[in-house]
Amino acid sequence: MSAQTTLDEIWVKDESTNKDFLGGLIQCAVSLYHLTNGNPNGAKKIYEKARSMIDPYGDKKDGVDLQKLKTDMDQLYENLNEEFSDLDYLQRVPKIIFDEI
Repeated sequence: MSAQTTLDEIWVKDESTNKDFLGGLIQCAVSLYHLTNGNPNGAKKIYEKARSMIDPYGDKKDGVDLQKLKTDMDQLYENLNEEFSDLDYLQRVPKIIFDEI
């Protein structure tokens, strides 16, 4: 069973107000997975869905810097047509930034 399948099963059963927040983060990760597997069109579509799920939560949610995540992901997908090496690509993959605990 893949991590995506496991997380999706948990997310589908979630009835909290965080459902779309969690689902959006999962979909961001899934979009990057598709991108690394050579499916840029599918990756972008999944990210667009993810973006619509996390947009209502503003710039921060539960310590996650959503503004930075959205900015970084937007830039990544805007620059898909640029040629860059695998190393450059790995440096461009957005990270989820949490507040310090």
